[in-house]
Amino acid sequence: MKNLLIVLVISIATANISFGQILLDSTINSSTKKILLTDPNLFAIGSYGEAHYNQEIIENTFQNGNMDLHRVILFMGYKFNNNIQFFSEIEFEHVQEVYVEQAFMNYRFNNAFNLKAGIILIPMGVVNEFHEPTLFNGVERSDIDKYILPTTWREMGIGSHGILKKANLQYQLYMVNGFKGYNGSALVSGKNGLRSARQKGAEATFRTPSFTGKLTYYGINGLNLGVSGYYGQTESTLYDGLGRDDQEGIAMADSSAVGIAMASINATYTIKNLSIKILAATTQLSNTEEYNEFTGTNAATRMFGYYGELGYNFKLKSNQDFPLLIPFVRYENFDTHAELNNGATRNTGYHKEVLTTGLGLQLTPGVIFKSDFQWRKTEADPKPTNMLNVGFGYWF
Repeated sequence: MKNLLIVLVISIATANISFGQILLDSTINSSTKKILLTDPNLFAIGSYGEAHYNQEIIENTFQNGNMDLHRVILFMGYKFNNNIQFFSEIEFEHVQEVYVEQAFMNYRFNNAFNLKAGIILIPMGVVNEFHEPTLFNGVERSDIDKYILPTTWREMGIGSHGILKKANLQYQLYMVNGFKGYNGSALVSGKNGLRSARQKGAEATFRTPSFTGKLTYYGINGLNLGVSGYYGQTESTLYDGLGRDDQEGIAMADSSAVGIAMASINATYTIKNLSIKILAATTQLSNTEEYNEFTGTNAATRMFGYYGELGYNFKLKSNQDFPLLIPFVRYENFDTHAELNNGATRNTGYHKEVLTTGLGLQLTPGVIFKSDFQWRKTEADPKPTNMLNVGFGYWF
């Protein structure tokens, strides 16, 4: 990790500054870009998806593999005029589950100020916004983007986004509904962190707003540097119908909620065909002592995770951009039980390290085949377990 940071710092120091406009908004770089490229009064449709084969390998033990059509997403949008657009993504996951991944209206005043309202992607990290399989290395998304930043993380919200050309900055700022921490049982835990507490905009409980934002700098050639934040409190079903003078009931409801303060920094730097990616995220949870005592769970007071990744794009035909052969290696370190209240027992099995190395064969911008091998270990058991992953993805 330290070597990666040294390489990144040296590379940035020798880079040329560029003040050209680079559109970084998720409506440009994801499937929804079709809307902004069409003429007014046109309907756009598209899709992306991925299929996976995962095989755990344990010495002297038979293990069944898993084959899964992990997700198929249908994108639909409409450009009413140059100022008003509608975006949506309908996800079919594991063949039988259906979700709305995005569904929002966007009103464009100018490049610097746009309003967005509906089910929106929380702008934490990178993969949560840019999660098409052609945009990340590896068959599966990183574990950091599952347990620390609970991708795909979307909620109902409203806010603004835009590009400040002179400052080489892109910003996003939204008010959203928060996680649901309690619905008769605990939804925040030491094992899965906040993942089970996502409401996904589905009849979401809303009492107190949460806030999230991201600032991305793109003023150096080849570099995207982002800083993200999230602040709020989990929701609880115990507040519903509770009298304002019911002190005992209020105290019980207060014990069923936790406060959340999350921060993330990410950097992607490209030098010719070499790419360097770094991400770090930390989450601070408050009121966990009362929450754990009331619910019987074991939520931490702090979770963290980071990874570093190196990748290289080999052009298989010298005069063409595609096909590409993309070898990569990624190291992850994360802990959903990093710190606990005094007297609580830390589960060292929740502190994990994952080393992934693999290849991607990208035939066109929208078609990729992937394979990788993972060595996974925990602080409790430092002997690695092995995982083989194979898959393909598409986007159009």
